[in-house]
Amino acid sequence: MPFHRPAFGRPALGLSLAALALAGTLTGPAQAATTDRNPAPAAQTATGTAPGTAPAAAPTGAAETAPAAKVTGFRSARFGMTGDEVAKAITKDFKIEGKDIRRETNATERTTSLIVKVDDLQTGAGPAVVAYILGHSTQKLFQVNILWGGAVNPKVDPNALVGAANALRNYFVAQGYRQEGMLLNAPVGDGSQVVVFRGTDSQGRMSLLTLAVPPKPSDDTPALPPSLQLSYIEKPNEPDVFKIEKGF
Repeated sequence: MPFHRPAFGRPALGLSLAALALAGTLTGPAQAATTDRNPAPAAQTATGTAPGTAPAAAPTGAAETAPAAKVTGFRSARFGMTGDEVAKAITKDFKIEGKDIRRETNATERTTSLIVKVDDLQTGAGPAVVAYILGHSTQKLFQVNILWGGAVNPKVDPNALVGAANALRNYFVAQGYRQEGMLLNAPVGDGSQVVVFRGTDSQGRMSLLTLAVPPKPSDDTPALPPSLQLSYIEKPNEPDVFKIEKGF
C-alpha cells in the first residue's frame, strides 16, 4: 500500500519553513520513495513516479567549479538494471535479505517497485522507506524514491526532518548540477510543500528533494506528521509508465 505524506499542524508549518529558509542561504560552493513515479511535490507516495516540477528560481551560492553531477541511480542500483540486479544491489548496500524486499505493483502506471525499510539512511531523519521503480515496458530501473517521516515514521521530530532536508540540499548544491532549471527552497501551491532542491545533470536526469508539511485539518482529525521525499529520476519527461494511446 502506498505511503501517503502526513503532516503536522499549521503553526509547526511556519516554524519548519522558517527554519528551512534560514538555512537556505549558502556561502561558497554548493554540491550533491515511494512507489508512485510522481515526484511532484503535491502527491508523494513511496511507490509513485514523477513529472518534472515547475516553478523556476535562480539558485544562490551554487558551485561553479565542482565536477559535473551524474545521476545514475541510487548507490549500487543503477538505472537500466533488471529487478534481480536491483535486488542484488539492495542486498549489497544495506545487507538486507531477499525476504525483506517487498514487491508492489502500481495499478495505474503498471510499474513494479522493490521496497525496503532502512533505519539509519540519513543521520537524524529517522527510518526511511526506499522504493526502486521498474518501468512498465522495460521492467528496468528508472526511478528511486526515498521517503522519511509520514506513514514511515509518524512520530518523526519535525525539526530533525527539516534539518535533514537542509543538510541534503547543501550536499546536492555542491555536486555540480546544471544551473539551468535548478530550484532551491521553492514553495508550491499554498506553501505546505516545498521543493527543497531540484537539479539535473547533463543528460537531463534529475534529483528532486521535497518537504511536505500538510495543514492541520479544520475538524478534529489529528494532524499528520511531515514527510521528506528524495527522488532520483532517469527521464523526468519520459517516464516508463502505462499510458492510453491517443485515439482510444
